[in-house]
Amino acid sequence: MKGKPVTDLQIRQAKASEKRQRLTCGGSLYVMVEPISKASNSKSFVGNIRFPSGRKGKQIEVRIGSYGKGINEYSLKEARDEWDRLKHLSKEQNKDPRAIQKEEKVGNPYTKSSTPTLNEVVQRWMKFKQSSSTKKKWAISTAKDYENKVFNQIIPVLGGDNPIDSFSWENGGRTKLLDLKQSIEDRGKLSHATKVFMICRSIFDFSIDRGWMDEPNPARGSQLTRNEHIPTPNPFLDWDELPKFFDVFNENKINGNEIVRGSIKLLFLTLLRVESCVGMRFEEVDDEKELITIPASRMKSKKEHYIPLTFQMKKVIQRMKEINGHQEYVFYSPRGTKNEFISKASPNTHIKRLGYGGKLTAHGIRATISTAGNETLGFSKEIIQRQLAHSIGNETERSYLHAEFFKERREFLDAWGSALIELGLIV
Repeated sequence: MKGKPVTDLQIRQAKASEKRQRLTCGGSLYVMVEPISKASNSKSFVGNIRFPSGRKGKQIEVRIGSYGKGINEYSLKEARDEWDRLKHLSKEQNKDPRAIQKEEKVGNPYTKSSTPTLNEVVQRWMKFKQSSSTKKKWAISTAKDYENKVFNQIIPVLGGDNPIDSFSWENGGRTKLLDLKQSIEDRGKLSHATKVFMICRSIFDFSIDRGWMDEPNPARGSQLTRNEHIPTPNPFLDWDELPKFFDVFNENKINGNEIVRGSIKLLFLTLLRVESCVGMRFEEVDDEKELITIPASRMKSKKEHYIPLTFQMKKVIQRMKEINGHQEYVFYSPRGTKNEFISKASPNTHIKRLGYGGKLTAHGIRATISTAGNETLGFSKEIIQRQLAHSIGNETERSYLHAEFFKERREFLDAWGSALIELGLIV
């Protein structure tokens, strides 16, 4: 395929590999197939020419556009025609083909351009980030959060119809991005501003990687872009505060939903994050093996997580089965929510209604367990961190540390569950 020009069919069938591929289309026009590590089989047309013409000219690459049939995409024939046109104008006007492209885009914004708009880039970026071929695929909650910030904060301010390279530094993009960040900070949303700026940086990194705009990234971080936001850790209860909390929890004066209460009990017993817990399915609980398996899709680490099933957990799950046994989800929502199980906000709402707002959060339960499990029950931090699904050691150490310590983790969860019962938790 290197010597003989490729056909349209061959371009469609070309698959991404570990290295970038260059397939000739004839006439110094090529199709670049990006490697798996950088794109989800992204293909684009690039022309190669010496400018000024002659031996003293410098070899330059001229990006024609992405391969495809969508907006701002080119078929093989269209790319060849466009490349022939640019070469002819370059020779006739003695101009760099890239300069011709730029002039035409400014003079006629309706001319087919190789540069996509911010809206188009965002759609491709989100599709790529949620692709199964991406190493760190977004969690469902992350995708929803980013989608909300993109379409409610970023695009309305920056303008989705603007070409992506209009945000390059030379076009004043840095100022536009800093103004966006400042406008959010002026509302007192410092953490929110930092996250929006980070999302912008990822979008523009994606654009730079595909050749739609030049470096540097207009949303790159620096000492001057850091605000004074100090992250606030989730509040949690000390060991000696748990008996009083369980008294209030068990009394249930607020007449809280039994399913939500069950989720809070299981959060205490399993050490799971809220999102991993509330979406639990009955099929993930294996009574024979005495094991709960949380799929990678619901784990922050994107790795399957195992929880030794204790007596206390069995009682909570059995109670949920009496209520929801005919449903798929352990914490099925009778209100028929979009996800068919209770909202991840439900445990926090219940805790606040108990009078513990600002004193404890559902995620803060993990901090209580992490501290008390080590300092009060005497279990090693490593075993507790394993059960919390935290990474242990540096990257090299983790690559060699394969032991899951199931025996020790079961001993810890058995002891922890028994301790909670002694403190007053009723399962």
